[in-house]
Amino acid sequence: MNKEKLVIIFIIFLSLFSLILRTYRLTEPNHYYFDEVYHAVTAKAYADNNPAAYNPFSPAPKEGTAYDWLHPPLAKLIQAGSIKIFGDVPLGWRLPSVIFGTAIIPATFILAYILFGPLTAIFASVVIAFENLTYVMSRITMNDIFLVFFVLVSFIFASLYVKLSTSEESFSHLGGAKKRTVYLFLTSISLGLALSTKWPGLYTIAAVFVYLLWDQIKNKQVDLLKFIPILALPPIIYLASYGQYWVQGHSIGQFIDLHKQIWWYQQTRNLKHSYSTTPLYCVPEGLDGPKTWCPWVLDVRGVYFSYEQYGTKAGYIYALGNPLIFWAGIVAVSYLLGKFIEERKKEYGLVLLGYFIFWIPWIFTPRVLFMYHYLPSIPFLSIALGFSLSKILKTKLMFFALVALGVFIAVFFYFYPITSGWPIEIAAIDKYMWLKTWR
Repeated sequence: MNKEKLVIIFIIFLSLFSLILRTYRLTEPNHYYFDEVYHAVTAKAYADNNPAAYNPFSPAPKEGTAYDWLHPPLAKLIQAGSIKIFGDVPLGWRLPSVIFGTAIIPATFILAYILFGPLTAIFASVVIAFENLTYVMSRITMNDIFLVFFVLVSFIFASLYVKLSTSEESFSHLGGAKKRTVYLFLTSISLGLALSTKWPGLYTIAAVFVYLLWDQIKNKQVDLLKFIPILALPPIIYLASYGQYWVQGHSIGQFIDLHKQIWWYQQTRNLKHSYSTTPLYCVPEGLDGPKTWCPWVLDVRGVYFSYEQYGTKAGYIYALGNPLIFWAGIVAVSYLLGKFIEERKKEYGLVLLGYFIFWIPWIFTPRVLFMYHYLPSIPFLSIALGFSLSKILKTKLMFFALVALGVFIAVFFYFYPITSGWPIEIAAIDKYMWLKTWR
């Protein structure tokens, strides 16, 4: 059996194992938790074709819930389709997140493979598969995990486009130009899907635009007309994602008013939450309140999603990153940054662009956030780690690379109980609180 087949078998096995792990006890807790009180409720309203879900002034459908009109509809439409199939039950709400959350693993593998080859791809996919925050977000009815998937797909097609456009072989036959056109349109469609899931899809458009322009400048073949699909298709797809809204008879004026309300809410500075943060600070009293240093990149402040009582035991779901992956990732990103400064390779630049663009702009946010807003950066952190470990593997310290990967996996399972809701003795939570800020 050749190496390529072994690599394919590996990623299939890893993805299937991750799918099983994410599906196990998916229906616990058997009620809404954290932001499911917005997203699952809205997905059900979409499934029922209820126009109230699009109205910022609609009364709450149930006590303790509210409609999510703040985000574009695509993720909730996918969840609504699942509810239509499986019913208005936890499996129906959460299964799409499991599917897309699992798909992030082969997507990370493919992007890393295109950029750096199979060894980096193997390391990167293992890292993302055993990263706790990614695991948590793959099991809850929210839209973030969908955004991450579409971001990765956008970067994959953009990378294929650049790779083909810079390949001498691609100019030796007529099919090369056709393939480039296909990849460009697939990139544009993926960007539209990202934007239709969550507004940070705009960061994805900006990143891909910069990457493609940079490639043109390096090849001294600048043609801005080629970027028309990148800039034109995403807004069209975004409008199309509101298809149900238009079919329900809403007007363009109502659409504009809805987005005015969204923008107004996004400017609200003093929303209060015990676990609210910015990329650099904890801000439980809002942005104008007291601040303490707790940067996302250091995994300093997660978010408690759920506490469920099971007799004398309790199930915790804590949106916390795998601390060893987060901390080692800082070193890996720094190493990749040094390589980029030294060699100016576009592959390094793309990973760094994908990593930084999804959290640096949030430093200037006009509203509070949570640590899971760092989620889109984690696949690129994983690729940086995968690249670094693959380099170490080729040195006399190769044993260190394998041990590091084993430690990442072990730490994932160490924190598995408090990121999966597995019932533990209530007092046992103390052994997981490595940092005081995690409480």
